[in-house]
Amino acid sequence: MERARRTRRAVAYALAGAAFGAAAYAAYRRLAIVWTKDGSDEKGVVVVDDASRVDARDARAREEKAQEVSSRDARAETSGETPVVETREDDGVAGASDGAARSASAAAEAPTPIDVKHTKNVREVYDSLEFAFAEAGLDPTALTPRKFFHFATYPEVGVWPLPYKDLKMPEDCARLVVLTMDDAPAIAAAVQTATRDLVRLVGGVMDTFAAPRGNLHLTVFHVSRTFEYKDAPVACVVDDATGRGTQTLPRATDVEDAIAYEESAVADALHGLGACELEVDRLCLAPSGCLLLCFADVHGHLQTMREKLRDKTVGAARKQNNTMHVTLARMWPKSESRALDDETKRAINVMCARVTSALRGARFSAQNAVYVVEERFGLVDGRRARIKL
Repeated sequence: MERARRTRRAVAYALAGAAFGAAAYAAYRRLAIVWTKDGSDEKGVVVVDDASRVDARDARAREEKAQEVSSRDARAETSGETPVVETREDDGVAGASDGAARSASAAAEAPTPIDVKHTKNVREVYDSLEFAFAEAGLDPTALTPRKFFHFATYPEVGVWPLPYKDLKMPEDCARLVVLTMDDAPAIAAAVQTATRDLVRLVGGVMDTFAAPRGNLHLTVFHVSRTFEYKDAPVACVVDDATGRGTQTLPRATDVEDAIAYEESAVADALHGLGACELEVDRLCLAPSGCLLLCFADVHGHLQTMREKLRDKTVGAARKQNNTMHVTLARMWPKSESRALDDETKRAINVMCARVTSALRGARFSAQNAVYVVEERFGLVDGRRARIKL
């Protein structure tokens, strides 16, 4: 009897031990120790079961994703790029209201605003151009594209712009509003001398196009430009007072008719503004190889003209000039191996300083603006319409 009792007790202990071992093993399977480092201190984090381990892994993944997006946005802000936003349904995007979706769609379809910068900031731009040339000379990436010009070879002489039609471009691709130098003959004569001096200084290493005196102009506004073509006529708002504007006219099927409608809208925008007074600020050679006669907007007249045209021609080119200048000449190296040496750069800067000293503060009052359809790059020798300011 005693032996049987001991046998039953041993079996019971064995069964109990087996059960405890199974439970301990199962607990061991459920527990996991995950070690992480924070500086020099080590911390143990206990994940109590498989589900918790998955939750922790997902949390880490979400944190890493957030850090990745934050880092990408920071890089985009530094480089000036637009950050790309990734969305998923589980981020709550699927729950967005229809109104919000429609607003986002409308914003995406809204026209890009026309970029008219304030003329009070032009001197900073002139300073940057002048210093950049003095320090580094010409910038090969900023030169006017050679494709727009014919470069004569012996026995021909000179450089001149090609007609847009010969370049297989729309003949009305460049439509703009300008002020000519007709109202400033003394200033025009003075800068023509400076252009001749420049050609003499760089003739051995540079091809140079010198604009004819009758084509000297200051661009006020681009309705359509070579690098941003807009069909004529552009969309124009209707003048509430008169009811005039291209929206009240049928869509033109003929280019000549379309340009006439656009010309009328430009005249409406500028009518009654009064003369535009400008003052010579300096003469400088830009890194783009352009010799520029730069102006200051004395009373904000040019700013008003640009804003009137921006508000009227809502379909015009987005990119507008941020300076007020007359381009007197354009230069290109005769070959990649040729460049302006330091002595020539110094001589050009001295010449520009001398002309600036003589002309700075000289004013002219433009009584008229001109709407023009260029036939060749940089020249206002195509269809022209004089508009009384």
